[in-house]
Amino acid sequence: MRLDRIAAIASYEMRRAFARKKVLALVILTILISTVPYYLLKSANVSIFTPDQYGYLWVLGILIPNGFFIPFTALLIAAGSMAEEYEQGTAEVLLSKPISRDEFISGKFIGGLALLQLVILLNAILTLSSATITFGDQSALEALPWTVGAQALSSVVFYSVAFMSGELVRRSSLSYIIASAVYFSSAIAGIYLRVIYQATLNPWYQTVDYYLPTSPVGSLPVLVSQQYLPPPGLLLFRLLGISAVENSIPFSLLLIIIYSSICFIIARSYFLYADISKKVS
Repeated sequence: MRLDRIAAIASYEMRRAFARKKVLALVILTILISTVPYYLLKSANVSIFTPDQYGYLWVLGILIPNGFFIPFTALLIAAGSMAEEYEQGTAEVLLSKPISRDEFISGKFIGGLALLQLVILLNAILTLSSATITFGDQSALEALPWTVGAQALSSVVFYSVAFMSGELVRRSSLSYIIASAVYFSSAIAGIYLRVIYQATLNPWYQTVDYYLPTSPVGSLPVLVSQQYLPPPGLLLFRLLGISAVENSIPFSLLLIIIYSSICFIIARSYFLYADISKKVS
């Protein structure tokens, strides 16, 4: 594979994504999520936070969206990445150029993933700015790049699920529905498993919960940020119910890599050997 061809496809994927109105909607939604809560908290003069916790409020703007907004964004970007090429009949045109299928699918995957990381980075920048403007200078910022990096890595799981779904079904709307079903099924199953475990203390239910894809996705950024925060910052987690399902960073990393790799390998294998139709209606 040639890196310049992969980069060209990745650039094409990002331009194509920016041209869609849903990407603009994502940017607007990111701005709202990253800014409005802080200004509402400040204007409401809420007493849930003490002054010694004000310096750590940036953590909330990073971790709370990780529970839904970031996976939702990953699904929205990836579900149509491959599927829309078939729906619009552009897959055959692009593959008629001097480019291999491996270069094509790798570039598509990287381009969409890069866009997702830009959304995560935008959320982090706006969150830090909003927290600083409304509640003063923020502390423990050495944790920021590590927390955002953990969030970026964990986002790859459901991005890969949606990317695989788009290649397998080759319908953007159906792909989004299937990938969303996987996400919500995992999230809901995790809730039930935790309730049953607390009621029975049977470790089997806890073990199953650990291996659900939502568990490492939600746990890794929390585990990473907790290593850097002092007691006032950690108290924010308990006040807002933010917790990690798993307690091991290496285990969460391993699951994220396994799930993401399996999804990409399946998508690649199917793409390499399946026929490329001229247009999917």
